[in-house]
Amino acid sequence: MIKKNHSLTLLSSALLLSFQANSAGTLVQEMSKMTVSTAGAGSAVLAENASVTYSNPAGMSYIEGNALSINTALMDLSIYYNDANSPKDSSGNAGGLQPYGSLYYVHQLNDDVHLGISVSAQGGSALDYGHDYAGALTLNDLKLSVIQFNPSASYQVNDTLSIGAGLQIDYASFEENILYDQGNIETDSWTLGYNLGVMYQLDKNNRLGIAYRSRMNHDLTGAINTESMIAHKPSHPYISIPIPAMSGEAGLNVLNPRQLEISGLHQLTQPLSLVWSLGFEQWSGNDSTQISINDNDVSQIERNFDDVWTGSVGARYQLTARLRLETGIGYATSPLDVPEYQGADLPVDTQHRYSVGATYQWTKDVTFNTYYSYVDYGEPEINSSGMTGQFDNANQFIGITMNMAFK
Repeated sequence: MIKKNHSLTLLSSALLLSFQANSAGTLVQEMSKMTVSTAGAGSAVLAENASVTYSNPAGMSYIEGNALSINTALMDLSIYYNDANSPKDSSGNAGGLQPYGSLYYVHQLNDDVHLGISVSAQGGSALDYGHDYAGALTLNDLKLSVIQFNPSASYQVNDTLSIGAGLQIDYASFEENILYDQGNIETDSWTLGYNLGVMYQLDKNNRLGIAYRSRMNHDLTGAINTESMIAHKPSHPYISIPIPAMSGEAGLNVLNPRQLEISGLHQLTQPLSLVWSLGFEQWSGNDSTQISINDNDVSQIERNFDDVWTGSVGARYQLTARLRLETGIGYATSPLDVPEYQGADLPVDTQHRYSVGATYQWTKDVTFNTYYSYVDYGEPEINSSGMTGQFDNANQFIGITMNMAFK
């Protein structure tokens, strides 16, 4: 009984670390919002192509006819753990390259109504820390993927005001190896939510947009298996932990927070426009996490998340009739500042974004937008699960979006 209880406690700790990735890692805005070249600035107000069906469905009213946007991109995530007690317990780069893409379509039903759909990655990561760092008992490697299907509709109320709404359908899949690869967890989840949007044209040079995305509850369930073993820390071989073999069902509830964003577009001169965004993410609503194994509640983990505030500003300059240059910077406050609550899955601190890009009018109905963004995820500290130290994390995004119009 002692071994069994110890195993359940260890597994519940591993599960907690596992699914913190679903808390911190499923909201990677660069994967779904096609305003990467301005660091997210203007996301809720720009309405130039089909990607607006995701960022603010009200903006579909500005699309004439039908439109299609296809995005292909590459993410380069770097995560380094530096142990405060022993360099032997530090890790190399646990991240790496990851391709992804998204698809957006808008159909004009009549003068007032547009319909749209988007299929996009909400976030995800593939991490591999290996066996030779301080947290090897609770996390070796993981793969997380979250895809959202988002059908939506917009209505043009009058010449200045449009509104929109959509249904969010999320599918999340997660696989992780723990206990020096002697334990495996595979789970998935479907969940529903909704999004709303408003756009208001102040005058021919100024526009405002508001976008809201609802809270999304993920109940991740799946299989868990461990092999009987005696676990040892690589740098402390005299420390041994008996792990009995077991298999069964694992479950854990995690949410993605409510999100509210306000954006503005201002045409300052004929070639120069300014865009900005202010956002709020209600991470404090995730007050606890319930973990169960074989339908038995193992523990309820109290969380210590803070609400997140975001801000970004960008500029777009029409260099020639066909070429527009774009740039932006962005900032987000940290959702977690307490080292005792930090995890190794995707630890983040305050975030700083620096982006550049360009839009090229290839033909009358086809444009290409290319972008590069560097995101500094900070240097969060950790003091949990056998890890005492600091991370050094960053991400890079490079991609191209093809936008087509069908009149």
